[in-house]
Amino acid sequence: MTTPPPLPQPGDPAVPHLAEPMAPPPGPRPELGPVPAPPATAPGPDPFAVVADAVDGMRDELAALGDQFRRRLLNDREARRSLDGLLTELDQARRAAEGRIVQPLLYDLVLVVDRVERQAAQGDAFAGSVAAELLGVLEKYSMTRIPVTAGPFDPGLQEAVGTITALSPEQNGRVAEVVRHGYRMDERIVRPQQVRVHTER
Repeated sequence: MTTPPPLPQPGDPAVPHLAEPMAPPPGPRPELGPVPAPPATAPGPDPFAVVADAVDGMRDELAALGDQFRRRLLNDREARRSLDGLLTELDQARRAAEGRIVQPLLYDLVLVVDRVERQAAQGDAFAGSVAAELLGVLEKYSMTRIPVTAGPFDPGLQEAVGTITALSPEQNGRVAEVVRHGYRMDERIVRPQQVRVHTER
């Protein structure tokens, strides 16, 4: 007959109860499967997105350069327009000054041409050559002779100093002859052409 185990006494070391489960040994547990792999690293930037950003940046830079070029071009045009305006005003002032100073002298020279041409009309060849040279001097300073035309009387260019009876109705109001030549300086009439005009009886 076997002897039963002695009952635990106060002060004896604790004895694990047989009904309590034992702690599993350390280490991998085969029933849980393989250990999962560490997560993959985040993917890098999209190369197409990088290129698109670079193209957008270049487009913005080109647009800014285009705006700057247009502004400079407009500024250059304004400066050129201002310069042209100043040059025009300067030329007008120069012409006005020349008119005030030179025109009286040229008008006196026109009177000399009148006298020399009257002498040339009497057959003086030398007077004719002098008159031609004087006309060249006048043209050098923009004083030109108004052309002789056998058309209707033009009060803007001509001055009627006499009349001649018209031989037909078609001649009425037309220039009959030039008495004294007229002159203009550029577009300004210095002396009108003096003419006789056909009129009805």
